[in-house]
Amino acid sequence: MKTIFITLSSPLEYRNLFAFPGCVFDELKRAAADDSSLRIIVLVNQKDLEKYRAELAGSWNEQVVMESVLLNYRRNFRQRLYLFFSSYLLYTKTTEILATMGMRPGEPPAGGKRWLNPLKKLLARTLGRSRFVRERVATALYFVAYPARPFRALFECYKPDIILISSLYNRFDRHIMPEARRRGVPTLGISAGWDHIDKYYLPFRATHFLAASEQMKRAAIAFQGYRREEISVVGYPQYDFLVDQRFVLPREKVLAHIGFPLDATYSMYVSGSAYCPDESDIITEILSWIERGDFVGNTYLVIRPYLGSRGRDKAFDVKKFNRFREHPRVFFYDMKLPNYLDEMTLFVNIMRHAHAVIAVYSTALLEAAMLGRPIVAAPFDGHTRRPFHRSIKRFRGFEHFQDVIRFGALREAFSFPELKNILVHYLEDPSLDVEARAHMCSELCYRLDGMASKRVANALLSCINYGHPKIENKEIILR
Repeated sequence: MKTIFITLSSPLEYRNLFAFPGCVFDELKRAAADDSSLRIIVLVNQKDLEKYRAELAGSWNEQVVMESVLLNYRRNFRQRLYLFFSSYLLYTKTTEILATMGMRPGEPPAGGKRWLNPLKKLLARTLGRSRFVRERVATALYFVAYPARPFRALFECYKPDIILISSLYNRFDRHIMPEARRRGVPTLGISAGWDHIDKYYLPFRATHFLAASEQMKRAAIAFQGYRREEISVVGYPQYDFLVDQRFVLPREKVLAHIGFPLDATYSMYVSGSAYCPDESDIITEILSWIERGDFVGNTYLVIRPYLGSRGRDKAFDVKKFNRFREHPRVFFYDMKLPNYLDEMTLFVNIMRHAHAVIAVYSTALLEAAMLGRPIVAAPFDGHTRRPFHRSIKRFRGFEHFQDVIRFGALREAFSFPELKNILVHYLEDPSLDVEARAHMCSELCYRLDGMASKRVANALLSCINYGHPKIENKEIILR
């Protein structure tokens, strides 16, 4: 029996690999249906077992199985010390922002107090430059810090031939990597988000990294120590859904769904939640411009809260956005439709028909550009004067976002007048900068051909059948 383990530990992984027709999970199920010797085991955290089993109802049989693992994410002192040591073997501009300023105002930066920053930087510039320390010492110390083996029983039961690590930075996925290393089981790794590779060092590398783009490939080599021959570029699996014409809704249907008239034009504001505490100032000003008729046409605004929020962030968003819910010119996108696919379809089509998408250095800007939408960043603190280490201006320094800025596809507004001027132009003509956006997508998104999920599945199956990944667009590879 040939056995594939695939991790599913977060909504992001579910969206990327499991949620839509033709996704990676669908491709693997189809391969299993054609090959009775192939078995797919989906691994989830115990608390998520019933949720994902229900979401994927109809998928399960003797060859496609879901198993759960109980993990304890609480760390003792030895584990916290190890995490500090291993994480700061890498120190990038992104790391510096996270380590000295943090993400959320009012909370300490990652890795503790700001005064520890010189030690973090010293670690990276001394021990972090040694491949021996990064590849041997850091992995050996993990087994000292984490003697428990939560995945041991599942490995012994199913004896996997290969593992797809759906999100290399997720805690759940990081716990399975050491067990795979112990047993010599090859792993194919995916970064669930484009902004993960440059944050911290991961002591356990995948046997082969499936990069979503050439940009991510370069980052994996520069920051995580992968060799070129250990990486294949496959594209973003989740973007297969964005380019699938079966899920394109006409503009009039979208407008009817969100309650806007047929002659409406609208911008979409994608929230940064607690990362961006002064967004209500920005939205208030945009609505005041709309009410005064400063924009051409019958203008509205769609507000999408930050979907990845923790409980306390959601409470923060409620307080920040509640006063906009009943505004006659606002559609507040927080609805729960009958299934996740319907939610994805509506969200993508709302973005598809927007005249501009506004966010603060978010992945949403890349998705909007893919859909041909003008993209705008408003990296200033509304009417508040904040020190730089608590200002959203600090996010402009993220390593992974430098290419977006470089291509000139993103218009940045550092004040209310600049933001108004940009929106005036885009609402009049959303085709502005279309060439720059297309060029950016060609460089940062690899192939937008709807075949990325098939390439990931092919890589997995070819590793089992031939011992190495073969990245092809053709039918699933079977022996």
